[in-house]
Amino acid sequence: MARPTVIDDETILEAARAVFLERGIGATTAEVAARAGVSEGTLFRRHKTKDELFRTAMQQGMCVEALDSDLPQLVGQGEMKDQLYELTLRGIDTMRVVVPIVMMSWSNPGPSGYPPHLDEPNPRPIRVMRSLASYFEAEMRLGRVRRRDPEMVARVFMGAIWHFAMLEMSFRAQDILPMPRETFARGFVELQWPALDPSKDR
Repeated sequence: MARPTVIDDETILEAARAVFLERGIGATTAEVAARAGVSEGTLFRRHKTKDELFRTAMQQGMCVEALDSDLPQLVGQGEMKDQLYELTLRGIDTMRVVVPIVMMSWSNPGPSGYPPHLDEPNPRPIRVMRSLASYFEAEMRLGRVRRRDPEMVARVFMGAIWHFAMLEMSFRAQDILPMPRETFARGFVELQWPALDPSKDR
């Protein structure tokens, strides 16, 4: 008799994220199990309650490394404006995943009143912002970016890409304010560069 196929936990969590994002917290564990191709019993052997499954799935979904995973290695490399353009594109791709998860998580806060992705000692959004601030500060030390408050630059960057992803998610169905990510990224860098151009300090 063939042994049953073992489904890894990440497959279950990916299915849970997809179902919760489509149906909301009202989605059933039966729907999640069907999407993952397992029984409800398998779900509950790994996650005791639907609430635990939701929280684990949302927290795992927030572990997107695309935006800040290799920022230290980028410092000093290539043309600065080109690097900012690529970083903006990467940020948009990250936020396209993160924004829906964040919105869903806010609708189901934990006992502390915070959603799962913020209910930890060092929340991921703060870690990303600090990584970005450190990156900009390193480029400033090299003279590739004009001396500014690095945290302020990081906040502006994160705010812009979050806003782009939020509008896109909210109004895509109505085709309101459509803009290719490449158009936004290039326009954003051109708009910000006069404030960051190190030649302005000379």
